[in-house]
Amino acid sequence: MNYTVRNENLAVKVSSLGAEMLSVSAFGKERLWQNENGSWSGHAPVLFPACGSCGVTVNGESYATGAHGFARKSEFTLRHISEGKIILSLDSNDETKKKFPYDFVFKVQYALIKNSVQITYTVENPSDAELPFSCGGHESFALDSGVENYKIVFEKEERLVHAFHGEQGTLTGETRDYGAIKEFPLPADFLTDGKTLIFPKIKSRAVELRSLSNEKIAKSEFEDFENLLLWRSNGANMICIEPWGNLPDAEHEPAREFSQKDGIRKVAPRSRKVITRTVTYF
Repeated sequence: MNYTVRNENLAVKVSSLGAEMLSVSAFGKERLWQNENGSWSGHAPVLFPACGSCGVTVNGESYATGAHGFARKSEFTLRHISEGKIILSLDSNDETKKKFPYDFVFKVQYALIKNSVQITYTVENPSDAELPFSCGGHESFALDSGVENYKIVFEKEERLVHAFHGEQGTLTGETRDYGAIKEFPLPADFLTDGKTLIFPKIKSRAVELRSLSNEKIAKSEFEDFENLLLWRSNGANMICIEPWGNLPDAEHEPAREFSQKDGIRKVAPRSRKVITRTVTYF
């Protein structure tokens, strides 16, 4: 089921499958990738309970949680809808426990505030045991022309060091140092064949997508995230700006407990954790 919420500037279509935004019309213009060249049918997947190629091992037993977690392929339940806000939730069940052996309630809220979409993840722990999890965003941004005509402007000057991944999405240990930089022109020659730019532990908590001539396209704010990834579907006029809680596993790394991995958050028994991000369109 698809739902639409709107205000004076935005109209956002959200699917109950994966709680994914399918369309963001800002000032009458579509801002999410709509698969114009048939290369990627995604728009803005929600990543939970892990991001990327991150194995889930609990008490020595490994679970087939899947790349980016299973939430993006799960049917959510509508909990609230009003003119400018929608909340959907995914509750643990017998099927999710085959992939992730924890009790949880995962809520995704989209609230429209002027020309911004405020995205809130609420993770509730209804059990008497600690709940480990990670989450992240994968929003696409539609571009008017090739990706080489755009740049990412960081909130702070960064020492940008990219961590390479292999064919399985795990980290190889190889890196590329882009040096001290605040403006990062998007490299079309790199963003091909499924390759992702992975920038671990950045200082900035916001980035802007701009044209090379400094026209502002969008701003992504992610106060609770320190890992930023950039990806585009092959040949597409789009870029995904992805704040992640965790990084992919290291290549050939022995399986280790999910709860002990870097970037994994924990919710105390009978408690909740709320994480908010914002995407603003210009």
